[in-house]
Amino acid sequence: MKKKMPKSRAELEDFVKKKGLSPYGVVSYKGRDIFLAETDLMTDDPMLPWGYYQAAWFVTAPDSMERMDGGSWGVYEAMHDLDKGWTQEEKRQARLRDMIEKAQEWIDRSEEKGRYEIR
Repeated sequence: MKKKMPKSRAELEDFVKKKGLSPYGVVSYKGRDIFLAETDLMTDDPMLPWGYYQAAWFVTAPDSMERMDGGSWGVYEAMHDLDKGWTQEEKRQARLRDMIEKAQEWIDRSEEKGRYEIR
């Protein structure tokens, strides 16, 4: 089933806020904007007793700096990378780097296929 993507940056901001995410920032890759969003610590899942974070990415279409072309979510346990001794900010940056890498991979795959799909 194809998921409905926000049709504009304004719709994206509204969508992100309705999902409980906060817009974080935008990075560019191959002429496309990657929008990043994240949640604060969530504690509503009994399967993750220490809580979790969510992060998301959304990419503009190759022919438009306004229309969204794809996006995805990531869930990270609150205690992720505990063995690395990272601060909360270092963990946050790691989550966002992961989202950027996933968005870049999606863009690269889309270019290889010569078409663009929502995953």
